[in-house]
Amino acid sequence: MPSNKLVFQDAIKKGHNAAWDRQWAKAVTEYRRALAEFPDDANVRTSLAHVLEESGQFESALREYHHVAEAQPRDAAPLTRIAEIQVKMQHAAEASATYLTIADLYLKQQLKNKAIEAWNRAAQLEPDRTDVHQRLADMYEQSGQRAPAAAEHLAMARIYSKRGDKTKALNSAQKALSINPRDDAARQFVEELERSTAATESAPSPVVQAEKQALSRLAETLLEDQAPLPKEVEQERRQADARPRMNQLEIDALIARAVDAQMHHRVGEAIEAYRKLMDDGVSRSEVKFNLGLLYLESMRYDDAAIFLSETTGDKSYGLASHFALGQCYRALGKMDQAVEHFLQVTKIVDMSSVRREQADELISVYEELADSYAAKGDRERAETFSNALEKFLTDKGWEDKVNQVQYHLETMRTEGGQASLAEVIGIPDSDKVLEALALAQEYVRREKLWAASEECYRAIELAPNYLPAHARLAEILAKAGRTDEARGKYETLAELSLARGDIPRAEGFYRNALKLAGDDVNDRSKLIDLLIQQGRIDDALEQYLILGDGQVRSGQFGKAAERFAEGVRLAAGSKINSPTAITLRHRLAEARARQGDFKNALTAYQEIRQQSPDDERAHFYIVDLEFRLGQPDTALLDLEELLKHYQSRGEPQKATAVLEALAQSYPNEAGLTNRLAQNYIAAGANDKAITALDSLGELYMGAGQKSAAAATIRQILSLNPSRADDYEKLLEQIGE
Repeated sequence: MPSNKLVFQDAIKKGHNAAWDRQWAKAVTEYRRALAEFPDDANVRTSLAHVLEESGQFESALREYHHVAEAQPRDAAPLTRIAEIQVKMQHAAEASATYLTIADLYLKQQLKNKAIEAWNRAAQLEPDRTDVHQRLADMYEQSGQRAPAAAEHLAMARIYSKRGDKTKALNSAQKALSINPRDDAARQFVEELERSTAATESAPSPVVQAEKQALSRLAETLLEDQAPLPKEVEQERRQADARPRMNQLEIDALIARAVDAQMHHRVGEAIEAYRKLMDDGVSRSEVKFNLGLLYLESMRYDDAAIFLSETTGDKSYGLASHFALGQCYRALGKMDQAVEHFLQVTKIVDMSSVRREQADELISVYEELADSYAAKGDRERAETFSNALEKFLTDKGWEDKVNQVQYHLETMRTEGGQASLAEVIGIPDSDKVLEALALAQEYVRREKLWAASEECYRAIELAPNYLPAHARLAEILAKAGRTDEARGKYETLAELSLARGDIPRAEGFYRNALKLAGDDVNDRSKLIDLLIQQGRIDDALEQYLILGDGQVRSGQFGKAAERFAEGVRLAAGSKINSPTAITLRHRLAEARARQGDFKNALTAYQEIRQQSPDDERAHFYIVDLEFRLGQPDTALLDLEELLKHYQSRGEPQKATAVLEALAQSYPNEAGLTNRLAQNYIAAGANDKAITALDSLGELYMGAGQKSAAAATIRQILSLNPSRADDYEKLLEQIGE
């Protein structure tokens, strides 16, 4: 379709005028009108991105700048705008990644000073990334800038020290000092590290521990005696690949080279050696894990994720692999995947300490947490959690702190409380919070409920957003008989959990509230909504049943019928015909009958019979209601069908019971009484048959049906009654 240049120019002019007057909405409209004519015009798209940014529409502005960046891959300007918007949106990891892309672009254009500026921006946004500092150090050294190069190596030393890796920290600090011998800060740092190394060291981070273990195991293989492979096995090994493979001596030499390069921070050389090992079929977990860490350190996050993912199932490297994968995905801006792996880290640590009977419950806690993060999509919350976890696991003495936390969590779990390491990590003063909750637990055991509640309030004051503290307070209030307060607390917790997207936990809080007030319609209705959201329809139907039954008990038959009807509609819409669904239909029919709505009650029972032809209870009430509504002919036909059903199943006693119950309820229905009498005769119960026929005769006489009355008396006489003379006289009086 041809583009209209006049429309295009008019739109640009009006767009520029609106932008000059800061009429952002109008400018957006005009620039979009221009792009409708010429979609590939980068200048107009840049103008549109600018006004979108000025009006605070950051997501839309990013999309436009990305279009421009794709159209102009050699231009750093749109990428720079993207990075600055990401900073405004507080997406530090994404902004940092964008600045690294900008730096690479400048480097290809031989603009080294601009590349250094971009790397510095990335380092400011993510100060603990050693890879960025390494790139800066290399660039400064190449440029002869010794002081800045030394400063970058010292920055890396501090990062490694914080991570608990004193070997790498010392190497980096010594490198800084060798580049700039006058660097007093580097010299002081080296001296501090050397002193602390002589003292007892706290446990390094799990990644550092795993890396040392992997390097140690690889080094050990070099000392083992390697038995030569049998000739036929060696021949098969070579035939499996057309290209020649290395022999064991060459493999050992390559392992030694890789280990030495990694230990001395020659990242590129170590990666090359490990890749050669992988290419030759050496696919040990240690090789994959180390390669993944090296790729992580050199910013090749996608490559790192590939190899680290292959070692998550290894007990020796699972914890560290998940942690490193979390760092990879966070750097890539994929926070959902990052949180998934960070949660696995805390789960592994947590599961190592719980008793077998607590494992399933703890697993469900982590499943709920994962669902909560996935459903909420709260990037800020995810980043807060991942940052807190990284700090927790890289601080000095982290293992001692884990043991302390787990001790307090264990006291909370003894009575079924749900608590996890993942929830505790981000809490300031977590040790004090858990100590208060543990004390509260102890006071509860001693039945000092007031003191227990005070400890809970102390925990809440320290960590207002820590839900387990509020939940423990609610439990204590309930134990103290302060039911309304406890129920109100559970309702608040449920609403807060919903706001966080944690539906399973919200469900648990509503259930706790209902334990205190089972007839609360509002809480029960909210619980039903949550169950439906989770697709747990049969559980929702069970709640409809409980809700309606409660209203029946209070004599609110109309409201009960409404609730039962809602449940029936839900079951029908979900095509569920479970026992609970059938019970709901029965309850609906019963509620309508009890409120005097016999017609709709009959309709409800007929629907049940249509869906479940063998439902004897529904069939019985259909007959009963038909008699009640003055439809005896229809009732007798349905009754006959029910009696045949009992006959086919060899259950004559049920047929008799039904007939007797109906006859007692409707003694003036001659057809019903006659059917009862015939049933007695067939069963050989002549005395009962005579009694029933006697009542039938009286009904006929009362209705003036002398012929029918006479026929009934003759049937009585055929049964040889004890007062046959009286029946003979009665027959003569009738004159039939």
